[in-house]
Amino acid sequence: MNDLRKTQESFARKAQAQPNHRFGDLYHLICQADWIREALQAVLRNAGSRTAGIDGLSRKHLSDAKAQTAFIEGLRQELHNGTYRARPVRRHWIPKANGKQRPLGIPTLKDRVVQMELKMLLEPIWESDFLDCSNGFRPGRRTMDCLALCRSRITTQNKYLWVIEGDIKGCFDHVQHAILMKLVRRRVKDERINGLIEQMLKAGLLEGGLFQHTPEGTPQGGILSPLLANIYLHEFDQWWWDQYGKLSLKEKAKRRQAGVGNCLLTRYADDFILLCNGPRPEVERIRDEVKQVLWDKLRLELSMEKTRITHVTEGFDFLGFHLEWKLPTTGNPWLRVTPSHKSIARFKRTIKDMTRRNTLYQAPLDKVRSLNRVMQGWNRYYEYANATQDASKLTFWANRRLFVWLRKRHKRGAGWVMRTFRRREKRGRTERWNLGVKDEAGGMVFLYQLTDLPRRAYHQRKHPHPYLETTNPPGLLDTAFPHFWDGHTDIEQATWAQLRLAVLERDNHRCVVCGSTSQLHVHHLKARRQGGTHQLDNLQTLCAICHAQTSTYGRPCRTGSTHSRRAG
Repeated sequence: MNDLRKTQESFARKAQAQPNHRFGDLYHLICQADWIREALQAVLRNAGSRTAGIDGLSRKHLSDAKAQTAFIEGLRQELHNGTYRARPVRRHWIPKANGKQRPLGIPTLKDRVVQMELKMLLEPIWESDFLDCSNGFRPGRRTMDCLALCRSRITTQNKYLWVIEGDIKGCFDHVQHAILMKLVRRRVKDERINGLIEQMLKAGLLEGGLFQHTPEGTPQGGILSPLLANIYLHEFDQWWWDQYGKLSLKEKAKRRQAGVGNCLLTRYADDFILLCNGPRPEVERIRDEVKQVLWDKLRLELSMEKTRITHVTEGFDFLGFHLEWKLPTTGNPWLRVTPSHKSIARFKRTIKDMTRRNTLYQAPLDKVRSLNRVMQGWNRYYEYANATQDASKLTFWANRRLFVWLRKRHKRGAGWVMRTFRRREKRGRTERWNLGVKDEAGGMVFLYQLTDLPRRAYHQRKHPHPYLETTNPPGLLDTAFPHFWDGHTDIEQATWAQLRLAVLERDNHRCVVCGSTSQLHVHHLKARRQGGTHQLDNLQTLCAICHAQTSTYGRPCRTGSTHSRRAG
């Protein structure tokens, strides 16, 4: 374990042991070349580094070690001398699912590195304070952690049958800088660090060559912004915990007997719901209380038009899922979780846009690969939902879109397309017909089928402190790989991703059995359940077809394979 990791762990332990401690003398850490280097590598690994800020500097300008060394030394000098100044962000608009546009702020590469350093510095501290009801943009957490609470509480025993669907008007655009900095100063005493954060908040933005001041809000797209938003909304979480969350079972039972009821909060960034098991008038009172608390504490406005009170039998949408309490005529009631209608429509709109006439110039191989990326990503997001029926319908629809696209591109009939692109695809011991094209090495790349991913239950779990984890598998933190972890996922996933890349590079990104370069998996020669390790001599690269023929194929993936099956 290197010094950076030890420093993060020491901050986490102290913050956990002393909830009121204010950390000082932090600035010297971000001036160290090691911290800058690790932050730079984390920024360059992100695909967003290909996009430049207002200075025009992007990843391609730091492609060699010499340029990176000069960049690190220059930034170190600026931070050490106190001459560093945050630059305005470049405003870019991206479309939202509802047809509107979302503002995205693109900082300069230098500002992104400094923000990453601040994230590395502050996140271990605040992870000791954040509550379990908060799951958005936190290491090792996902949207399913929000839905797991619904599965466990919307039951005939608990009777959390009323839902308050919270909607905050322009949450990130209306973060008050004075309130936010007051909250940050509860934990950070070093004013040089606080000064850097204030610089980034007030740096302004450039749009169309015009400069605009930013008296409020956090730039969406900044590396530090999600952490700052969680610090801001932690005040709302804390209010819920003090009023409802920390009540004992006996106190909750008394409230139920009095006809008042209780409420549970789960939040993902600015999206939140409150589950209530009291009567509707009490639910309305809680909604009004939430509105007042958000305004009094954070100067945020709850949209009363969009904040609905819904009974679970009517169903409600949350984080792209539709949850509905089913009351069958036979059998027990159950909570059905499916992809929302909006999510399905957005998926179909994306596939339709990718297969329009104006894309006929693309090669079929590139088209299939791009479709596969979209379909695999959508499928992984809904892996734990009741999405079997939707997956079957969408698979048929996507196949038809590709089939029509191939006909239009080649200006040939349906029979010719079937004879040219319809092939037998091997799936372990079975085969099926599927649309596929040959890759550069002569192998086949088939269209991904949404029905290939088995649906399974997601079990609610207790989240350990991500910077204090001691349950890493043996061999994961080997000295051959960097120890730095940027906090986007848990340590096991991050180190497995690095290890997997090393195996692929060692095997020249080819299957060691047949030489294929498509759909590559990393396979354990001796399975983990049989005592195998993550050591390099126990790993090899296999294509999907060769991997399917191994005895350990098909075990669920938890640590980083990008395909629908896990490395054995």
